[in-house]
Amino acid sequence: MDDFFKTKVGFTIGLLAAVFAFKPLVDSNSNLGFSIFEVKITISHAYVLLTAFLGLAVYFISLQFASTKHVRVLDAVSDTCYSIALATPPVFLAFWLITTLIGLLGTYISQIPEVALSMLAGILGALMGNAIFTILRKSIKAKFTEVEIQQERKADLVILSRAQELFGLGMYDTSVLESSKIVESALRRLLEARGIASERGSMLELEKLSEQYRVLNSEEISFLKEIRERRNQSVHLADAIDEQSARRVIQLSRELISRLEALSSSSAFVWLEKNRERVIQLFKEGRFEKSHQALNMLKEAWINRDGAVWLELSEFFETLLVFNPELIVRMFEGDDEALDSWLESAGDQLFTDFSGNSRSRLNEQKSKMVSQLNKYIAESSAECRKTIAQKILDTINNSEIREIY
Repeated sequence: MDDFFKTKVGFTIGLLAAVFAFKPLVDSNSNLGFSIFEVKITISHAYVLLTAFLGLAVYFISLQFASTKHVRVLDAVSDTCYSIALATPPVFLAFWLITTLIGLLGTYISQIPEVALSMLAGILGALMGNAIFTILRKSIKAKFTEVEIQQERKADLVILSRAQELFGLGMYDTSVLESSKIVESALRRLLEARGIASERGSMLELEKLSEQYRVLNSEEISFLKEIRERRNQSVHLADAIDEQSARRVIQLSRELISRLEALSSSSAFVWLEKNRERVIQLFKEGRFEKSHQALNMLKEAWINRDGAVWLELSEFFETLLVFNPELIVRMFEGDDEALDSWLESAGDQLFTDFSGNSRSRLNEQKSKMVSQLNKYIAESSAECRKTIAQKILDTINNSEIREIY
């Protein structure tokens, strides 16, 4: 049982104890409440509902503690019960306030039937109650998920540290085994977050699933394949791993883990928005090592874009093209599908004037992008990167400024 689980249990039981402390106060005011459709709902009813669902939350948390392995269904049920319990007091007060206000309205407008007033109070109260419950449930779920991710990352760091120590002791085979465990664990979590079943899959199956569902690009798949092959060698062949190979696997593990962590963020766009100024500055500076995480987040936000997010991302792409096109080339390197997807919308994303007074600025930015891309193509020695840059340049050259206002 980890520290967070202990905190969760302690807090729930502590809240239940605090609720029982209010029992005398509730008993002395048990008849206070409101009526809907001639049904009297009192503080006592709210109190019973609150204690019942708090008790159920404690029960399902206890079942989780008693089970031999972590059962996510029990987490979901206990979180729901806990959310209902927390939502009960504000929902009760909301209903009370609404019925009181509508009752006052009825005294001034006598023509409105009492049934209609009760129905209106019920609808408004239900809507407000559902909103309160939804907010609390999402908040609790997000908090628990965040803590679980943090704990998993800590566990990964412990294993990686152990792999490094084994490497230092010259136990290269064991070092490779330990570092590969982290990669497998991180990849399994990533697939799970994408709704891809992989609970019993071997590392080879995880590799195939990652390639099939395009969870990882070709470069990341090659990293994964090399780690898997080295691990198999360490298991089946005595002294198959030398110092150089072990060091390579640890480096590959770190690289892949950092990429998985960036990919596994379900809120890449939120992260970019929260760190917009810092990311823009990093893109202007143009150092790939410092911009690596931000580029992964940008790519992930683009791949999983919805609604108008693709327009909100335009500043990031524009900054990359104006200041350091090499970064955007390296971001799409090895992932032709993501590149083609972006190129289809790049013209509209970068050169749409929504205000009616940005044409001159957009034309100026377009000239800078063309100039920077031509310079990069002339100076670059990597043919694959020159090809990507040329595709981007062709798209920009063929794009026109559109005005929408």
